[in-house]
Amino acid sequence: PTTKLASTSLPHRSTPLCVYKGNLYCQTAASSIAQVPLSSHKLIYSNSKRDGESFINNLQLNRLPAALALATKPEQHQIVAKRALHLLDIELAIRVYRSLNQPTLVMCLEKIRHIKEKNILLGHISMISGNFNDAQNFFTRSSRPILALEMRRDLLQWEHALHLAKTMAVDQVPHMSKEYAQQLEYRGEYAKALDHYKGGKMAIPTGHQSAELDAEIGTVNTHNAACDGGLARCMVRTGSIRDGVQVAQGLKDVTVALECAKILESMNQYEEAGAMYEAGDQPEKAATLYITETKNLKAAGRLLPKITSRNVLVMYAKAKEHQEQAYGEAEAAYTQAEDWDNVVRLKVERQNDLHGAYKIVRKTRSADAASMVAAMCRKKKEYGPAVEFLVLAKKTQDAFELADAHNCMINFEEALIGQVQIKDGVAPPANREDFMLVAQHYDSKKKPMQAGQYYEVAASYTNAMDRFMTVNTEESVGRAVEVAGRARSDALTNKLIDFLMGEVDGEAKDPSYIFKLYMALGNFEKAAKTSVIIATKSQEAGNYRAAHKSLVETALVLQEKKIRIPADLRRNLMLVHSYLIVKHIVAPLDDMDNATRMLLRVARNIRKFPAHAATILTSTILQCVKVGFKSSAYEYACIVIQNDKYKAEMNDKHKKKVESLVRKRGKEEMNDPQEQNTPCPICDAPVPETVLDCGNCKNTLPMCVVTGKHMVLEEWSSCPTCKFPALFGPFSKLLGETKQCPLCENAVTAGDISIQHNPDVKSFA
Repeated sequence: PTTKLASTSLPHRSTPLCVYKGNLYCQTAASSIAQVPLSSHKLIYSNSKRDGESFINNLQLNRLPAALALATKPEQHQIVAKRALHLLDIELAIRVYRSLNQPTLVMCLEKIRHIKEKNILLGHISMISGNFNDAQNFFTRSSRPILALEMRRDLLQWEHALHLAKTMAVDQVPHMSKEYAQQLEYRGEYAKALDHYKGGKMAIPTGHQSAELDAEIGTVNTHNAACDGGLARCMVRTGSIRDGVQVAQGLKDVTVALECAKILESMNQYEEAGAMYEAGDQPEKAATLYITETKNLKAAGRLLPKITSRNVLVMYAKAKEHQEQAYGEAEAAYTQAEDWDNVVRLKVERQNDLHGAYKIVRKTRSADAASMVAAMCRKKKEYGPAVEFLVLAKKTQDAFELADAHNCMINFEEALIGQVQIKDGVAPPANREDFMLVAQHYDSKKKPMQAGQYYEVAASYTNAMDRFMTVNTEESVGRAVEVAGRARSDALTNKLIDFLMGEVDGEAKDPSYIFKLYMALGNFEKAAKTSVIIATKSQEAGNYRAAHKSLVETALVLQEKKIRIPADLRRNLMLVHSYLIVKHIVAPLDDMDNATRMLLRVARNIRKFPAHAATILTSTILQCVKVGFKSSAYEYACIVIQNDKYKAEMNDKHKKKVESLVRKRGKEEMNDPQEQNTPCPICDAPVPETVLDCGNCKNTLPMCVVTGKHMVLEEWSSCPTCKFPALFGPFSKLLGETKQCPLCENAVTAGDISIQHNPDVKSFA
């Protein structure tokens, strides 16, 4: 049919020749050419973009470039773009959509601009426009009908796609069936989905063995597994539960098993759901269903080794305990869940295994479990354990009263000490009242030593010191010193000093307690001075080993605290040590010259060795004669002979030798051997080997603890325990025989020492 757009009147007796640019050209009766404007084109020209009628007129006449030029609104551009697509003017449509900032459409059109076949182009344009049925019709009439199938597949319109695939691509039918089945399952149309899952199964390809065949078989197996998973789900949903479970179990796919398990659980099919949770590697979920829903404890028990959830284990244990009275299995489950309170409860209430409960409570220290055990112990009149477990249950007052009433305070003490973390001999503030109870108990029993110990633990230092001073034994005085050190109280310190000095009972205590007190107080300077006094007294009494030990211990403590050792302590230690090392210098070091010089060092300070002065001087004289120190031998022989006390203490044999040495002195010059010089370790100036003061730099030089000589840098080594320096050669030789440090007397081997480079010399100066 013809559509009439407009009508135009022609001049009388004129003949139309042509139409050009909206004008009709006619030949008139006079044979001239007449121009007649067409009424349908009268609005196509306009000088204003706001002329909407001109835009519409151009659009109706498919004058799209002119209409686009007159378009002023996005809606008008959209109309032009759609008309361009209708007229298959792809280039113009691209230009318009690009101006509208619609990149998606531009990209789609860019992909199809090269297509020449009309039906394919119309199909794509219809698809872009959302007219999918028209697009399918155009595609099916084109040279590539498969495009219709691809469109339906891409749109997930599987029903249409499946219908097309049956005629166009039979090999795609299984894939389409599977996809359509999944869509139907999602919609809840399980019966139809089941049919399509069945129709989606593919046959396993056969042929000669090859990599391509293996890959194809793998693809088919994956596809069939997805179909079987869908079959299992849909069978369960449609009531074929047994068949669905069998299919799911045959797949051995954790994901499918869990999906079926959730479906079955929602359908209240708990036994089958539990089996599926087992197959889905969720034993805890399966066990929960077996325990709470199906009461199948045997099935749940089979899963226990795989269960880690404490809640599930406790649930199983409670079911075993209350439903089957299987207390042994219940205990095992509680134990696996580490629910010790319930384990103890079973042992106490059900199994009569009190000693087994003891072990668990002592190990776990559970307050609730301890309370249960304590109650049972009291009932059986086992008061010692009852006290212990009341303390563990944090019922300290009850425990104390029970211990006091039944004479088992030792259990209370042990339980308290085991329960509380005592640091530096003092309990934490929260527990001190408990120890005060014990201290007051011993006070009431007239046992001051025990009372003092627990007052100390309770940080009641005044009471503790009073009790220790009352006892007045070596142990108690030592404990009083420790209390003063912890308390750091001037009043308590002065009180203890008065006690030690004898101002309380008229009996002065051993000076070593004063030393220990200063050490405990951290007053190392006074401790060092006291140590020197103690050592001097021991030295004067002839107890050189005791003096040496006291000085060494003090020096090591000061060294550990990084406090410089005072000069008087260092000098006293040097002197006593010089005397004690003479023996090993003689043997095994076999250095008679060095031994003689050590004796001479002692002889020069003989007043510090009054108990054995005559013996030391006699040994020095005889050693000097033996080694050839004639001058020194004569000098000290004269000293001995002139001192009646020394002379009287000498035996007759040695007295005759010394007297002879003095009487028979010849006219020849008497000299000692020249001492070898070695470099000062501080300024490198030459210094005689056994001299410990450098005349050049005026420093006191560090002494070798093996030889008594001053140290040299080239031979510097030290004891790995006490860190005091020693010359490497002599130290190695001595360790080969004695295997201990001559200063600290700790075990050391030659392999433990080495020459040290860049030692801290001044720390020992």
